[in-house]
Amino acid sequence: MCHNRSGPMIRSNAGARINAAAEDRAYKEIERSDLARDFMHLEQSHSPVGSRGGIGAARHWCGTHRELVVGLAGIAVLLLAFSGLSASLREISLGDIQATFATIALPRWLAALALTALSFACLIVFDLAALRTLSLQLPFVTAARAAVTSYAISNMLGLPLLTGGAVRLNFYARAGLRETDVLRVVTLAGLSFWVGLIAVIALALPLPPAELPIAGTALPAALRWGAPLLLIGGLAVYLLWTARAPRSLVLGAMRLPLPGPGLTLAQLLAAALDLIFSAGVIYVLVPSLTLADFPLLLGAFALALAIAVLTHAPGGLGVFEAMLFLLLPDQPKAELAAALLGYRLVYFVLPFGLALVYLAAREAERLHGKALPAVRLGGSIARSLAPLTMAAAVFGAGALLIVTGAMPLFPDRVAAMTGLLPSVLLDLSHFTSSIVGTLLLFMAYGLYRRADFAWIASMVLLGAGVILALLRALDLAEAGALGLVLVLLAWTRPAFYRRTAFSGERFGAGWAIAIAGVIAASLFLGFFSYKDVAYDEALWWQVQPSADAPRFLRASLGAGLVALLLAIRRLVRPIPPAQAQVLPEHVWQRALAGTASSEAHLARTGDKSFIVSDAGDAFLMYRVHGRSFIAMGAPVGPPERWKELVWKFRELADRHGARTVFYRCGPEMLPHAIALGLGIMKLGEAACVPLADFTLDGKARAKLRGAVNRAEREGLRFRIVEGAALRALLPELRSVSDEWLTVKRQREKQFSLGRFDHDYLTGGKAALVERDGRVLAFANLWILPNGAEASFDLMRSRTDMPHGTMDFLFTRLMQWAREQGCATLSLGTAPLSGIENRRLAPRWARLASALFRHGEGLYGYAGLRRYKEKFLPEWSDRYFIAPRGIGMAQALVDVTMLVSAPPRRDARSVRLLQPGGAEMRTAAPAWRLLGAR
Repeated sequence: MCHNRSGPMIRSNAGARINAAAEDRAYKEIERSDLARDFMHLEQSHSPVGSRGGIGAARHWCGTHRELVVGLAGIAVLLLAFSGLSASLREISLGDIQATFATIALPRWLAALALTALSFACLIVFDLAALRTLSLQLPFVTAARAAVTSYAISNMLGLPLLTGGAVRLNFYARAGLRETDVLRVVTLAGLSFWVGLIAVIALALPLPPAELPIAGTALPAALRWGAPLLLIGGLAVYLLWTARAPRSLVLGAMRLPLPGPGLTLAQLLAAALDLIFSAGVIYVLVPSLTLADFPLLLGAFALALAIAVLTHAPGGLGVFEAMLFLLLPDQPKAELAAALLGYRLVYFVLPFGLALVYLAAREAERLHGKALPAVRLGGSIARSLAPLTMAAAVFGAGALLIVTGAMPLFPDRVAAMTGLLPSVLLDLSHFTSSIVGTLLLFMAYGLYRRADFAWIASMVLLGAGVILALLRALDLAEAGALGLVLVLLAWTRPAFYRRTAFSGERFGAGWAIAIAGVIAASLFLGFFSYKDVAYDEALWWQVQPSADAPRFLRASLGAGLVALLLAIRRLVRPIPPAQAQVLPEHVWQRALAGTASSEAHLARTGDKSFIVSDAGDAFLMYRVHGRSFIAMGAPVGPPERWKELVWKFRELADRHGARTVFYRCGPEMLPHAIALGLGIMKLGEAACVPLADFTLDGKARAKLRGAVNRAEREGLRFRIVEGAALRALLPELRSVSDEWLTVKRQREKQFSLGRFDHDYLTGGKAALVERDGRVLAFANLWILPNGAEASFDLMRSRTDMPHGTMDFLFTRLMQWAREQGCATLSLGTAPLSGIENRRLAPRWARLASALFRHGEGLYGYAGLRRYKEKFLPEWSDRYFIAPRGIGMAQALVDVTMLVSAPPRRDARSVRLLQPGGAEMRTAAPAWRLLGAR
């Protein structure tokens, strides 16, 4: 049994799992944002955003704040669960549970251990069946160790994709499996669990001795008999369906092959046996239960487990227990509570501890085999195991401090301490230990992210915890446990190297629920332990050795306030990485002289940060969105500096626990992408017109020649403006721009595009098409001073411009650029162009090719390429570079959100620093780039 197995419900703490439709929309939106800088008469307008009704607005808000909604919902479920649990246990006391727990005989404990081992053996079948279904060949021992260890970890910690998934990856990656294969294995295993769980619930409903009740009320006969019959019928249909031909299932971004009839039956049998053995652990720990009661217990156990998993509570803590008490109202409360406590110890705590020891021993044995020195051995083990294991250990240490703060102290220890210390110091130690425990819960997430600040703070807090455990009750066991965690954390120091602030990352919903679960559990234990205390205002001020309840109230208030303040801080104050947003003028000049891409001018938009080479002659521009560090194209400057810059960028992203992403890169970046270990996806093709022999003479460009002649007969005139002349025209250009944005239902974009900004536009040149002194269309120009390339960014026009105006603008621009000595003119990217549609091509490639061929009514992909073809350009590939697997889909969404978002209010044209340090606006001569060589 596994409380946290995730099938189709897999979620990533860094964000929601990307489904296929969302990924398609993300890809389209990325390309869509680039069409704004291409040919606007081919661009389709966005759907207008109408006014939302109340329900629509609520759905939109919940969608944009999904993590917050899920976290609050999970916390609410925990509070309801512990409230229900408190109501179920109001007739018994903590002493009753302790006394009953002490009466459980040794043979029963041995039987519980045996049943736990059998349950975990059944879990191996899930992984074996998943590997067989995916046609992945691995040794039985590897699969068995991976399955048992991962379930032991995820049962205890929750967050199965981050915990159990990480453990599986550790095993399977060494055996040669890819990350996507591991994700498929986890998903298929989760599906097996859910199918078996539903089957057991349905089949247990009609079994004697009594119908499964809900709070004492029997279920209707139609439901008790209808559910099993429906299940059997559905299973028969599924077996026939899969027996006729191989079948597959699409879950989000994954297409999973489904197991055949034989494997399906084996998985169902394994799932059923797993639940029977798991429920058997509780059965053998409740002396009053007979064999005839087991079917009722099994049904209640399966239903409680399903509800607990659906609530996403870590390990189902609180929810599972509350549901069992609700479903089994006639069972003796003290016996059931003691059995559930034993179940948690035998099925959760013990396997978790053994799994941690095994992981450490396995890693140590592997590294010892390489005869590494002791220091290198410790560092290597630390880097492999520390993020997960130390986060779990520190989280457990924090939970220990909080929970023990809610429990009564041993009277003899209190008496001994009061003879040495005043009561005020005893109470202060109790209060402070709960606050320290709360801080450790938050620091555990930072350790999981390898944050150096979290390591330093955890070392200090654990040291304080050891001292406080001794001061408040001479608790040597608690102090020893905290001291052991402290020593292990010190040993694993090399693993925590990422330089980030405490509030640098927001929690996911799972981690927030885990923290809330610990605090809710401590509140439940405290109020349950002191249920006979008369609560009044005087309790807050009682300071005496026997005042356990007042100490609990003060400690809980302190822990709750600290947790609330830290949660609010993380929600409202993300910390961006500190990088230069002012590019020195001499770096700009030297980098521009050594680059061949006019997209270097995107550095002038004022919305990017920069990494500068050691030689000061190259830079890389990037932005951060979500958990992605997104570089705009390749580095700017001499190619020999690129290796240095891309590795600096990769290491910067790694220190912040983020993805490394390069957007819209040319083929020259591919060797660097391979060296960085990143995945590559083709976005489309860029068109570049050679200008050395560009002419309108001859048959090849007869249509362009005709368009130019026709435009001139209609009175259209082309000219280039810059400096004072351009500044004088800005009001009229603003009118053209606003008209274009309104008609196209567009808004200004950012990152990969410029925007209508005074400093940005006047820092270069602009091409105009006029008639009778009135501007009909314009484009601002990007020109390299070395003459390697010219291009354009914003292209905007009036609605009443004559047909062929844009042909006239681009043709005259090419002629002018050739006269100025420019080698080429870039026409931008044709999205999805040139992507192969072959049977063995990746799915995204086949999808992109289909969109290019059949998506004309949506976005005009093929039409855009045909339009550019009339200028006879040369085509080169453009790529999206990001981590492989699901990380690429997540990076696509981050880029989409970044490019499509409106420009930041604080964004302005980038400032340059003169060598003397004085700031210089972009309108200064350094930005007035001449077109001639």
